[in-house]
Amino acid sequence: MNKRFLSALMALICTASLLHAQEYSDETQNLDEVVVTATRMGLPLKNIPQKVEIIDSKKIATIPADNAADLLKKATNIDIVQYPGALGTVGMRGFSPSAHSRSYTILMIDGLPSGTSNLTTLPTSIIDRIEVVKGPYSVLYGTDAMGGVINIITKKATLNKEGQVTIKGGSFGTTNFDANASGMLSDKLGIVAGFSNQMQQKDFRIGGNNLLKMNKTEKLILSEKSYGDIYPNTTYQMSQLFGKLNYAINDQWNASVSSFYNMAYDVKSPGNYFTQSATKKDINRLNVFGELAFTPNEKNRLTISPYYSNEKNSNYDNAENDKSNFISFKDNVSEYGVRTNYTHDFGPARLLTGIDYDVLDYKSDRQSKKGTEASPYKPDNRNQRFSAFAQINYNIENLSINAGARANYITYEIFKHDSLKTNGSSDNYFYFNPSLGLKYNLPRGFNVHASVGTAFSIPDAFATSGFYEVNTIVSGYPFKRAYQGNADLKPETSVTYEGGIGYTQGALYFDLTYFNTDHKNKIVEKTVNDTTFYNNAESANMSGVELLASVNIARLAGYSTKLEVYGGWTYMLNYTFVEKETKKKKDLLLVNRANANFGIYYENNDGFSTRLHARYKGSRLEENKISTKAREITEDSYYAKGGYEKGNKVLGLPDHLIFDYSAYYNVTPQARVGISIANLFDENYTEKDGYNMPGRSIMGSFTYSF
Repeated sequence: MNKRFLSALMALICTASLLHAQEYSDETQNLDEVVVTATRMGLPLKNIPQKVEIIDSKKIATIPADNAADLLKKATNIDIVQYPGALGTVGMRGFSPSAHSRSYTILMIDGLPSGTSNLTTLPTSIIDRIEVVKGPYSVLYGTDAMGGVINIITKKATLNKEGQVTIKGGSFGTTNFDANASGMLSDKLGIVAGFSNQMQQKDFRIGGNNLLKMNKTEKLILSEKSYGDIYPNTTYQMSQLFGKLNYAINDQWNASVSSFYNMAYDVKSPGNYFTQSATKKDINRLNVFGELAFTPNEKNRLTISPYYSNEKNSNYDNAENDKSNFISFKDNVSEYGVRTNYTHDFGPARLLTGIDYDVLDYKSDRQSKKGTEASPYKPDNRNQRFSAFAQINYNIENLSINAGARANYITYEIFKHDSLKTNGSSDNYFYFNPSLGLKYNLPRGFNVHASVGTAFSIPDAFATSGFYEVNTIVSGYPFKRAYQGNADLKPETSVTYEGGIGYTQGALYFDLTYFNTDHKNKIVEKTVNDTTFYNNAESANMSGVELLASVNIARLAGYSTKLEVYGGWTYMLNYTFVEKETKKKKDLLLVNRANANFGIYYENNDGFSTRLHARYKGSRLEENKISTKAREITEDSYYAKGGYEKGNKVLGLPDHLIFDYSAYYNVTPQARVGISIANLFDENYTEKDGYNMPGRSIMGSFTYSF
């Protein structure tokens, strides 16, 4: 790392804060009063025992990120699988992300199912804030909420009519355009409307350096040829339309509807760096959310929220637009249903009850060549869920108690498909999920908190049914891989215990939390002779510690400017599973040993703000799925610890340190200019083995508010 440059930059920020310092004002934001909608109860953050992180609008505006995947990995501690070409999924606390099936982490938009697990298709321009709930939340959301919940809160109508236009441009021929307007059209009708477009017209350049020391094997894993190289077929274009309407029918009834339409065409998928078997894809997703709210008095509120989403992905055989090209794979995923909430306040308690009905329909087609049907990745299937739940939050003096339970009835149908040798099947599941949380506020700003929760996940059809093979030629090398489903897979369940201590007082904040998860029937993959099999593990356990801390140095010194030093750190103490057949204990794949985000943020009273942010991406294990003929590694390069042998072909990926910098200035009350540098020190790193991420990129921006 260029330590002189970093030291000079941080000194410049600190000096600027002193030059612009003024008397301290009490006008500061109290994060504890933020209402967390992911709880479905509208509770303030200070009354929630579970671990919740808020990514606020200032962080969103000053961290270089064009989509929710880039933002989340830079603003909170998560694991991520991300590919060039608009695909990114996340995991938390040892629940690994997956690009091929439903995630262990639920993604919501305004408290309703987003209809996707691909975070790269959600631009940051529509986001007001993000709530990250860590730990099991099946008590409120049912299946798949094992690792946590990410709730993206979008922009809302304001009392005054206002709008904003932002234009960005920079490295790799990147241009972004965002425009939105909101306001009350009458005393009853409010509206929000917006459009965003992101375009990268040139292939990006891979980073040319590594800040942390790497051995020869780790450099070979990245490919020594990749440093500073152009990664071909990494261009993309994506647009989104969004709108909201809110109508106050009378003093008691309120109705709203919102819609989002995401469209991306000819998004290049470059293939891994070693083989570069380029394809392209189209992504289209429609979301429609509704809400009818009845508030007869200040103590009672009923909401009925229907929703519908449809996402279509079309993957082409190659990246060219020639006549021989064809759609090799396409899927069509619909998710719809209705969710009801009824809250009743009595004394120091709030009671939430509700009934949810959710449906997920999956359909797909695959061709080996134009006009020739091939086995799809998984059979068509339908997941229907009917649930009833109740939760109570009780606050008395310094104690908050949060207790609830959910009953889940699920039917899962897998439809017949001849080429997959699947005759079709239907299963019924019933699960009961209790949870309990306690938070006690001690004197002088301290608090202690603890919770226990259960969760479950129904196995995806990708792992349960059928058989398919991939046979092709990649960069002159034959490539073959087969996948065999297992109809005997059992649903996964988990129990998580967590506890910690926190402190909030004026300019100081910290929270230290320990968590432990016992994961039963975890579904694991095993590859034998290029065929991947799926089995339930004998057992699995994930435990670790999380630390969040921040201090506003300027406020401590009595100034009205903001000079905040902040950081977050997650360290896994254990992330292992035990194979059922061999009883061998192994480390989990795709789980980082540690994740951290930290930085320094300065904001004065004259419209200037700047942020230096760093992300530490810890080492993790991944199975090598790239031909050894294509990449420059030998048998000795494979990992032989954590229960693995050389023959398992597991790689130990290195850790990385990625810095970002941004600065903004309000030229006038309406006009703002800015510059951001992503990957400041040009780190060469991957978010999925073999898929190197962009190196240093510089973006300039201009925003006009009206």
